[in-house]
Amino acid sequence: MRYLLNQVEVDLLKGTAVTGEGATAIRAKTLAVLQLLIQHADQVVTKAQLLDTVWQGVVVQEQVLVQSIRELRELLGADSIKTHPRIGYQLTVEVIPVQSVKVARYWHAAAVFGALLLAIVWLGMSWQGRTRSHVVQPPTVAFLPVENAILDDVHATVPLHGLAYLSEHTQSLSALRVVGADHVLTTLSHSPWYSDETAQIRLSRRQDVRQLQERLGAELLIETRLSGFPQDMQLQYTLHFSFGAEQGVVFGSGPEQAYQALIAKLTERFGEHDQTLDVQRNLDFSNDAFARGVQFYLSRDYQQAIAFLRLALSHSDDPLTVRRYLAASLANQGEVDAALLLLRQNIEATGHDAVTQRERMRANLMMGYLLINWSQQAEREQQLAEAETYILTAHEQASSGSDQLFIAYALEELGKIKRIQGRYSEASRLLHSALRYHQRFDAIYGQTNALIELARIATEQGEDQEATRLFDQAHSVAKASNAIPNQIWIWLAQADLLRQSRQVEQANQMASRARELAKDADDPVLIERVEAWFASAPIYTVN
Repeated sequence: MRYLLNQVEVDLLKGTAVTGEGATAIRAKTLAVLQLLIQHADQVVTKAQLLDTVWQGVVVQEQVLVQSIRELRELLGADSIKTHPRIGYQLTVEVIPVQSVKVARYWHAAAVFGALLLAIVWLGMSWQGRTRSHVVQPPTVAFLPVENAILDDVHATVPLHGLAYLSEHTQSLSALRVVGADHVLTTLSHSPWYSDETAQIRLSRRQDVRQLQERLGAELLIETRLSGFPQDMQLQYTLHFSFGAEQGVVFGSGPEQAYQALIAKLTERFGEHDQTLDVQRNLDFSNDAFARGVQFYLSRDYQQAIAFLRLALSHSDDPLTVRRYLAASLANQGEVDAALLLLRQNIEATGHDAVTQRERMRANLMMGYLLINWSQQAEREQQLAEAETYILTAHEQASSGSDQLFIAYALEELGKIKRIQGRYSEASRLLHSALRYHQRFDAIYGQTNALIELARIATEQGEDQEATRLFDQAHSVAKASNAIPNQIWIWLAQADLLRQSRQVEQANQMASRARELAKDADDPVLIERVEAWFASAPIYTVN
């Protein structure tokens, strides 16, 4: 990664150019442009190729590329880069890899002291044979900043806090050698894969991973992505080895609990002094398939999700969580009966450990949710009664485990049932109870679903002024945390009520606000939900 260009020594790893006058730092984007020109030194690199690679995913003016070329010519000489009008650029100077003299010196020393070295080796092997001990250095690990997939301000600090937490606690709790968070950030700031505009890392090719591993001096590079809901998180991770990659997913009630679950997995697998990075020997196949299924599920590719989750289910020793995601994917594909069958299996699962108990609670809540939102009108009362039974069970289980989040969820669904049945006083009481639970959490925007239901009750009772007040309150709560999904859900709920009252133009205006927010967030799930409203298709999905 070190080259001599027109008597200037360029170090692509350090991001420096060294001349007789000293070292000069090269700006990260300019360094990335130079790297591409060096890789294709015998050909013209098009402007489109340079812009798409160096400024990947970011709309920029061509002037940013011109600026980088100008900086390189100042470093390497005015004639070092040739401009091909309307096409691109090409290096005109010879690219000479800088050869280290250490190898030659080593062999010279080896020739002089050969006999001594052989004696040392022989003694070392003899001693190893007598003690039968073999010390293996634990692998070196580098974490990348945690990608934050939660669209709110409450979790804005996730990328850097997650990087620091994972690095520090892995170092202290295991034998793994960990690259410090500061060094990771410094290295990334000088890399072509880090975006100043979005503060995100994009490793699009296997070659990118290998180069970043080399720059960080890490045998294992770990990418993570935090998603889910407040009090109920999931952390997807990708382990990048020198010979391949592996995916997985862990869960926690909050970010730090999810980080701890990942650290526990890493410590168990690689944290002992005699462990090595043997992906074939250690691969957790079911978790890898499960993680891929979750990834497709979150991107709403339910067909692919179903295939991977079924594969994971056939190999998993702990099928409850896999079944839940498979049931959700099937329901979102319209296969509700198959989803209900899987959830019943989770409800019937034996065991008193915390994971099994929580999955039984989730299954009961999801059964009720499906029966409420995917019901057949001919059997509506019977299905609502059955849904209420499941949700009451979930509420009882949540109360027994003091799970305040799921108590609130259960109260919301029970309130919705009572609203549908026209029992407004009961519905209002249940929903206000749910609100009180949500107000205890840091992420206050969890209140919005209950407020929407209360606004629906007010509308159905002809209390339009009260409905407007409740919707305004819901917007204030969501905006206070900049919770984009909740803001969109409120706009769609208002649009839905306006459309039901045949105020089509006002309904479309409300939904258009939701559409603008979804596009600004660049979130395919949110965009699809809004477009489903415009198409008069169901907007509900199982989360």
